[in-house]
Amino acid sequence: MNLGLVTSFIIAALLMLSIVSMNLRMSQSTQDVSLHSMSQNHVSAISDLIQYDFPKIGYDASGPISNPITVAKEDEIQFEANLDNSGSTENVIWRLESGSLAGSNNADHRSLVRIEDGDSQEINVGVTRFEIRYYSFDSSAPLSTPVTGTNLEDINRIEVILEVQPREGTGRNNQFTTSSWHRVFTPPNINL
Repeated sequence: MNLGLVTSFIIAALLMLSIVSMNLRMSQSTQDVSLHSMSQNHVSAISDLIQYDFPKIGYDASGPISNPITVAKEDEIQFEANLDNSGSTENVIWRLESGSLAGSNNADHRSLVRIEDGDSQEINVGVTRFEIRYYSFDSSAPLSTPVTGTNLEDINRIEVILEVQPREGTGRNNQFTTSSWHRVFTPPNINL
């Protein structure tokens, strides 16, 4: 057999392997970027809802609602507010469910629920963390949860931490990318 021909086949095989390997890496990278982008879009949509509700805690056109926060837990808040300026107050609940989300390959996925006057809206887009911290006027340390009784009146700042991961992992280790959002709210109607 011709030595030049054998060498050509070996070089061609190595070149083909490197092209296939590069193609697989590019495909994996594209998948990672797409999944992360989807997670960021979900975080943006959820944060828009939160930013619509939370600044209005305790708001009513006729004046601030006394004791608007009725439940203050690490993964749940219940409050009253006139969200749509209709003249009547709505009872709003935000809660992270404890059970894993069915149909997801990510065991950390939970359902985030928003309830407004009994109308429930489940947000099933890969929420892995929804944490709420409550602060009083004179402290930089959060209040211990659940906040109950007259301590509910001490709340003047609310910190929300949100994390979303895609349903599918990527790479050899099936890793999940995380998109995060964090905000501290100081609703004016509970600071009077």
